[in-house]
Amino acid sequence: MTAPSEKPPRLLARIAAAALLLGLLGFLVTAQSGSNTPAPPAGSPEADVPAPAEAFGPQPAPPDPALVALLDGLSVGAELNGWKVVNFYPTNESVVWMELQKGEVFFSVGIGPKGTGKPPPPIQTETYEVGYGMPRPRNAGIPTQEMMAAAEQVAARIRKREKEVPRPEGVWGRSSAGPSEAPKR
Repeated sequence: MTAPSEKPPRLLARIAAAALLLGLLGFLVTAQSGSNTPAPPAGSPEADVPAPAEAFGPQPAPPDPALVALLDGLSVGAELNGWKVVNFYPTNESVVWMELQKGEVFFSVGIGPKGTGKPPPPIQTETYEVGYGMPRPRNAGIPTQEMMAAAEQVAARIRKREKEVPRPEGVWGRSSAGPSEAPKR
């Protein structure tokens, strides 16, 4: 026979466990109702599709026509060495970056006036410096040779046109006064 003093603690333990279980269930229901979009089932095609990558710089806008002319017609939507040109954007450092994409990976090729890069980018033309980098995501594993080959193609286009095309807007050296110093046609 069991002592009467043992029954009340068991009853209290069962009540406490039930209250804890109901509280946990209430928390889960509240957390689930806070999400307006149900998650796709684990095996569904929607669950396997990665989120679309965002462009690196500002939203694509048509580049300066002088830049397109300098690049021998290269513009947004064109392909360069297997990479799609998705954006051009100038910076405060007098460099225009061209963003390239292949699948969900990106990198950029920079074009600036010669003599402004510190240290100088690896590729030089008579008037411009051409660099590359900023892979996205950072661990994308884009081979340096592949980025260099695309940058070399950009430089080849510049070499072909740099003597006849005025310096594009956004590509002014730190020591220059700006558009008034652009070569005349």
